[in-house]
Amino acid sequence: MHRKRSGRGQDQGADSGAETGGSEYSGVSSSSSEFSAEDVPDPFLVSVHIIANPGESAVLQQAIDHLLAWIHPDLQLFRVSERRVPRRPQKSGRGITSQPALAVILFLQEDYDEEPILQLHESFQRPPWHYHHTERVHGNVLPYMPGSQDFFILTPGTPLWAIRPVHYGKEIVRFTIYCRHENFAGTVRFYELILKRRAHQQKADFCVFPVYSNVDLDIQFSLKRLPRGHVPRPTESAVLEFRVKDIQQLVPLLPNPCSPISEGRWQTEDLDGNKLLLQAGQEPELTLMTWKGFRRLMWTQG
Repeated sequence: MHRKRSGRGQDQGADSGAETGGSEYSGVSSSSSEFSAEDVPDPFLVSVHIIANPGESAVLQQAIDHLLAWIHPDLQLFRVSERRVPRRPQKSGRGITSQPALAVILFLQEDYDEEPILQLHESFQRPPWHYHHTERVHGNVLPYMPGSQDFFILTPGTPLWAIRPVHYGKEIVRFTIYCRHENFAGTVRFYELILKRRAHQQKADFCVFPVYSNVDLDIQFSLKRLPRGHVPRPTESAVLEFRVKDIQQLVPLLPNPCSPISEGRWQTEDLDGNKLLLQAGQEPELTLMTWKGFRRLMWTQG
């Protein structure tokens, strides 16, 4: 299932084919050298916990692993566990335009044909995936891709998922949080505090935080400002986890209460009520092997 990567070079300052994980797709360089692997050494600095109903965790974990394996076989950014009692999804209030606050966008290199992307798009048509909604796409679109972006979801209360082609440069895994219009500026400052780095590619309604980078892959965290009147709905069955240092120094600076829930883990909320886990005192894991290195290892072992 793992793809053979294209041998094309990367254009300096080239557009990755995406601006946000949702509405617009232009203006962010995927080949910038602002952050190297040495600057951002931990590929698991940001991860997601998904809580499934009893008996569903194995199916959901397999579906997620199948998607991420197209980018890197060791990219285990999502962990699925089960709750003891099934939970019914919450209903949004009448007259309120809401959507899940968390999305995961995979930007996949098109290589010399569109087959891998189309195969993955077809996998979204089968359970446990469900169609959620479609948004109009701005910017350049490949001939075989529609001028709109389909979003899918595994179960209610979990993140949105989407796939977009990358014309050149690296492949990207991007976590996107949709923010209330009035809370956007404060939310940017909040996550700068959590991630201990400044936002990049910042615009009036969008910004990106580089999380990890190697020669093949970028992992990013981004914030998208919603129009006035749109309300992001916290994902009740999924929570972001951030690895942090100096948790005792961080806690007094946070706008909402932050309390320990287990050995080395603390819980807090951002300005829109999204629950976060803070993992304290963990040393970064080994850097992900590059895709070329992985292929070379498999070749020598074969």
